[in-house]
Amino acid sequence: MNREKEIEILFKKFRENTINEEEYHRLMDWIKESGSESRMRKWMDEHWEELKKNEDHPERETVSDTRFHQLLEKADKRRRVHRPRDMEQGYVYYRVAAILVLLLSVSGIWYFKNREKPLPPPVMVTQHISSGEKATITLPDGTVVRLNSNTELVFPDRFSGDVREVTLRGEAFFEVTKDKKHPFLVKTGELTTRVLGTSFNIKAYENEEEVEVSVATGLVEVSKGETGKESEEEQHVLLNPSQQAVYREDEQNFITREVDIASIAMWKNGILSFNRTPLDQAAKMLERWYGVKVILKNPGLKKCVITGDHKNQGLSSVLHSFRYALGVSYEITKDTVIINGKDCTR
Repeated sequence: MNREKEIEILFKKFRENTINEEEYHRLMDWIKESGSESRMRKWMDEHWEELKKNEDHPERETVSDTRFHQLLEKADKRRRVHRPRDMEQGYVYYRVAAILVLLLSVSGIWYFKNREKPLPPPVMVTQHISSGEKATITLPDGTVVRLNSNTELVFPDRFSGDVREVTLRGEAFFEVTKDKKHPFLVKTGELTTRVLGTSFNIKAYENEEEVEVSVATGLVEVSKGETGKESEEEQHVLLNPSQQAVYREDEQNFITREVDIASIAMWKNGILSFNRTPLDQAAKMLERWYGVKVILKNPGLKKCVITGDHKNQGLSSVLHSFRYALGVSYEITKDTVIINGKDCTR
């Protein structure tokens, strides 16, 4: 057995309180060897910050006190049984004992850390919001997410690794906790929205042609393709506050435009907002907002556009405004709305 391996075994026995008298003296003799003390001091200096961070560890304190008294007792015993001319050697044992207890305190920290069970892999959580409902949740890092109707967010029960990543289907407003070392990523189909700490809205419903990312505060990067990898397929845009990126799947490109910050995510304040919205899209918004099925009886109604804001209003009130603005008629049954009227011209 080589010397280093033997010393490692002796240290282990010392920590576990299974070292015998003869093994103890071998360990002490090694510590007294020329250069050993300086090497230990250098080692402790290198790990001093870690030692300070863990100095309140209850198990470490107990181990340090116990081992220190054991060392003093053993050193004192050996000093008494040796000849007077070896008295000075006993004092060396006291001094070395103090060094050793610090060394073993550091080792004890590693020992207790290694003894802890490794954390299991993160568990993925799915939060689904049905039509006609909304919710606010807080992610493990403190990020607050407001979820619109008919929306699904998938996230881990704890973030690990270099990034904080979630997956969104639907619409949500994010207020991301700042963490420069761990960017926050939102996956929405082919797109990835990357931020460090900001607030923004993403609208990415399935079966809709457009994905919208609107920025309220901070800087946001929206990418298609492998983020951070240069390739012909990768596309990305950088958005500042009051900017919106619209990605159309049929055209495979981004359009950037200015928006009023006050208009971003008005839905989270109970406002159903239409801004020259085609009636077929408005019908989908009504379905999500009120949890009903909306049927346009005349396909030509898709050409109509509607504008207006409705705060905390019932379905009948909104449809009444449609009738007034577009001249359409409507019928409400238990869970279905039928809208009929003449074709519209833009």
